[in-house]
Amino acid sequence: MKKEMSSFDVRSVVTELSVLEGAHMDKIFHWGAGNVLFRLNIQGEGKKELFFKDKKWLYSPDVKPETPTMPTSFASFLRKYIDNARVGKVMQVGFDRVVDMELFKSDGTYHLIFEMFGGGNVLLVKDGVIQNCLIQKTWRDRATRPGEQYLPPKSRFDPTVSTETDFIASFRSSDADCVRTLATSVNLGGQYAEEICKRIGIDKNTPASEVGDDVVSQMYTAMRGIVEKVLDVPEPTAYIKDGKIEDFAPIEMVSHEDMESKRYETMSKLIHAYMEQISDEEEEAYVDPEIEKLNRRISKQEETLDEYNVQCDELRRKAEALYTDYQNANDLLNVLMEQSVKLTWEKLRAGAMKIPYVKDIDPSKNMVTGVFAGETVTLDYTKGIDANASDI
Repeated sequence: MKKEMSSFDVRSVVTELSVLEGAHMDKIFHWGAGNVLFRLNIQGEGKKELFFKDKKWLYSPDVKPETPTMPTSFASFLRKYIDNARVGKVMQVGFDRVVDMELFKSDGTYHLIFEMFGGGNVLLVKDGVIQNCLIQKTWRDRATRPGEQYLPPKSRFDPTVSTETDFIASFRSSDADCVRTLATSVNLGGQYAEEICKRIGIDKNTPASEVGDDVVSQMYTAMRGIVEKVLDVPEPTAYIKDGKIEDFAPIEMVSHEDMESKRYETMSKLIHAYMEQISDEEEEAYVDPEIEKLNRRISKQEETLDEYNVQCDELRRKAEALYTDYQNANDLLNVLMEQSVKLTWEKLRAGAMKIPYVKDIDPSKNMVTGVFAGETVTLDYTKGIDANASDI
């Protein structure tokens, strides 16, 4: 069963939500652990709802769900600040599971941010500062709390705008197998990583290092085919097993050719049908809250692991760049180590900045930043290349 939206699902829904531009915010409802409903007035068309369900599904439902009569404090806050706000652009942030809805009020521009990762969140942001949020949380590199600067997740590879050169560089940076490389380094996620392997007929467990250049080029072509379909002529399709929706996507999936399929008019209608199915199943089966808690923890840990894998690949490239550009790196470290005991910080800095591949130097910390083999690397010039590479 599908447990969350993919980045391609998000892009498809965002495209559909372009009809909201110019609409005005009417009412806002919040209930349960993470359900937030926005009712909007579209001139000449009437009311339309935008539903953020269970902190991970964003869509426009066919039928308005039951809403509470008394607003929560979060709903009351949003009503106070963005009631009757005019909707501007609705955009996906990069290729992440993040949607940014622009809202115009007399006192300025607000941004309603929907995050569909890490447990999910809804945030109201003005002038870059979080005014309020559904979930307050501190991450390793960001915090989602009122008064904090809003920092979107660290940008990753974007298959919708990246070139074949970008694709090849990201693919070649990995020493994992094909499916993991496409899922993480190329940021496609597991579903579309397997789809590309299936489309070009390669074993998904093949090590990325063993894939020939011509096959990598075929992967890029297959990826572009998926991207163009999602952006230009989406085909929201449900994949059915034993009479129930098992998966869905905004395209026809070759990897699901063994399943029955059903086409929907929009992604929102498809997600709405899937939510109704989930609701029916939830009524039939009770799930232990402790199991849900553990599953959320597993999901968070898997997401963190993906982030660490990306960081690992980046740091490995930086370390390897020192040996690729050994002469420049070695000369720089030797010169700075020798001159640092003779010159003042000011003179050391002035001299170092004349070197073309040096970007910055901080003598107070014995650190210098330079570009080696195309990678920007910060080094401790009191150490040699091997020690710096080991530290990285």
